[in-house]
Amino acid sequence: MTRTTRWMLGAALIVFMISGAARAQSMRATVDTSRPGYDPLRVPGVVRAQGLVSILDTPRPDYDPLGIYAGAFNIKPTLRLGTEYNDNIYATDSDRESDWIMLVNPEVDVRSDWSRHSLGLNAALLTAFYTSNSDENWLDGQILLDGRVDVQRESFFKIGAGFERLHEERGSPESDQAWDEPARYYRTSGNLSYALGLNRFSITAGAGMANLDWKSVDLREGGSRSLDIRDRNLYDVNARIAYELNPDVQPFLTTRYEWRRYDKSEAERDSRGYRIGIGTGFAITSVISGEIFGGYMAQNYDDRENIYGPWYGMSLLWNPTQLTSVEAGAQSSIKETFQEDASGIDAVEAGIRIDHELLRNLLVGAFLKYEQYDYQDEDINDKYYSVGPSLTYFWNRNLSARALYSYRNKNSDVSEREFYENRFLVSISGHF
Repeated sequence: MTRTTRWMLGAALIVFMISGAARAQSMRATVDTSRPGYDPLRVPGVVRAQGLVSILDTPRPDYDPLGIYAGAFNIKPTLRLGTEYNDNIYATDSDRESDWIMLVNPEVDVRSDWSRHSLGLNAALLTAFYTSNSDENWLDGQILLDGRVDVQRESFFKIGAGFERLHEERGSPESDQAWDEPARYYRTSGNLSYALGLNRFSITAGAGMANLDWKSVDLREGGSRSLDIRDRNLYDVNARIAYELNPDVQPFLTTRYEWRRYDKSEAERDSRGYRIGIGTGFAITSVISGEIFGGYMAQNYDDRENIYGPWYGMSLLWNPTQLTSVEAGAQSSIKETFQEDASGIDAVEAGIRIDHELLRNLLVGAFLKYEQYDYQDEDINDKYYSVGPSLTYFWNRNLSARALYSYRNKNSDVSEREFYENRFLVSISGHF
């Protein structure tokens, strides 16, 4: 996709946004779609409107876990056990290696039940054990805190903090086939924001930071390689102002300024960037809601070529029937890279998923994802395509199961970077 094409796509989104403003709805919440590793079911930038939920989030009184009440807190422990078959665990174009993988995922979620303010904690581990290739074993984990302090009826502070141990998925844009194991890193983050409602206006301002600490990785040819050149600190400040024209329309202006600072000067990748866009939330009757925006983004590097272009995104939730949901999303961004001659990656992600309640306790679904990573000042353009079905079954409040198939294909200007893989996953979950 050329830069001209990206500008045309961004312009088309803006035109659609303006023409659809009369049908839009105010958005009240954004779903956190971050996941460690590869998650084919994640839809980029999905936004949920107040009063409209997907079939996945529809309350099921006979099957929803009740949790354990401890005073003013509700505790929901979960244990998921799964097995996965991957026919290309190293994500290579040749010499494909298959394996069976055992997955263990304990999690506990704690939420306050106060009439004002809120406090929450989520702690989880996700570990994978490979039957024949134990060097590929990995362990991810997280401890996330979030809170809200209500000041007045329409104003509040939100605060969040987290510590995560993550790994870089095989086949991801920056993974290297010379590594004998998945790369590991630690992420420490924090954020603070304030929201204020003034009649029809709503204003949100916030700031965030994150520290990434990469660990050394063993090499196939022996020895190890330090990845501390990738260690960095990320800072940003952001603001959004919206105006509710009517219950179905909320145009907004959004902006963000960020700094990316590396621990080692030889990385030569320090940069500053900004994003600015206009958009609107929308609702079409009572079954469609979402938001769309378009604008401009730029990342200015101290020692490399700058990256700039259209910044756009959209989210859609459509419930065509009471038993079916369609979620779609797309977003553009500028990502970091460690290709020697590239300054960064001009990235585009898009996805759609459909879920249907076949029975009250049986959900069937399908997903389709597209990702493009265009390396600036480097002749590399990677494209990922993912598709597959999913199945979720609820026995009762305490027991559920999921089956998932995923086909992923990577096309690239560099043939050595190409691969395809098939994954089959079956898991069972115990809830309290």
